[in-house]
Amino acid sequence: MSSKYQPQLFGWFADLDKGACYRSELDEELIYTNNTFCMIKRLSAENRLFSGILFSLAFILSIPLFYIMLFSFTLPLFFSYSDIPSDFIELSFLSIIALILCIVADYCFVIPELFKTFFSPKDSPIVFNRKTNKVYINESEFFSFKPRFHPKYLLQARKKNIKEYDWADLHGVAISNYSKVSKNTIMLMACKPGTYDVERHIILDHGRSGLLNLSRWGWINNYLVDYDLYDEQGEGKLLNLAYYEQQTADADLTVYGWPEWMLDAFNASSLDELAQIKQKYGIKE
Repeated sequence: MSSKYQPQLFGWFADLDKGACYRSELDEELIYTNNTFCMIKRLSAENRLFSGILFSLAFILSIPLFYIMLFSFTLPLFFSYSDIPSDFIELSFLSIIALILCIVADYCFVIPELFKTFFSPKDSPIVFNRKTNKVYINESEFFSFKPRFHPKYLLQARKKNIKEYDWADLHGVAISNYSKVSKNTIMLMACKPGTYDVERHIILDHGRSGLLNLSRWGWINNYLVDYDLYDEQGEGKLLNLAYYEQQTADADLTVYGWPEWMLDAFNASSLDELAQIKQKYGIKE
């Protein structure tokens, strides 16, 4: 069995269902919530530190490796072809391939992840509006990867990547770390509308202990169901929203780098009101 969302992520073990869920809780991830929207942390300080150390080491180790391979590649240029052993020619050819792979890995993975780790807004928050079913992502990316070949655009740093999605186009999957200490990561698969074709992967919950621990996914789904949730036995609400509202009432949302129109859009109580806000700020779809 495989995921219906393609291309499939390595480590996939489950596609997650949407709707009311009985396993629903948040620890210290919630930044703010009211009856219209909630803002949730996606990366803890520990995860950010681990990612920073990991990708910093990868970048540091790639530098001497780069020069070693570059030296192996250029050394034959200082000798006549007849004086170069055939084994050394083969080694130089392999060095060229390794050098290209090293550059591509740094350019596409290591440097962008370093930039995202150190320059993304604090906690890389995500916002869910339960009235409009819109989702807002806030994180940083290093390269724009615009479809232009001029270096001016190819190397253009993009410090903010703030996007709006429809909840209907975001689908949850769980992936495993395949270690002795079982942990799962929940990814949001941003698909083309009405399809299972994935355009972007978004981390929602990173490295939670226990493969079946999907408490954040459950909490978000319960929140997005726009009515009071009671369990079947009538023993209480599945989501005690009043408790979370009191817990987060003093949060300052302006420190996360959201544009002004989005701070208004978070409180939109309908799609018509959201359209009026976008028109006010001149936001085009």
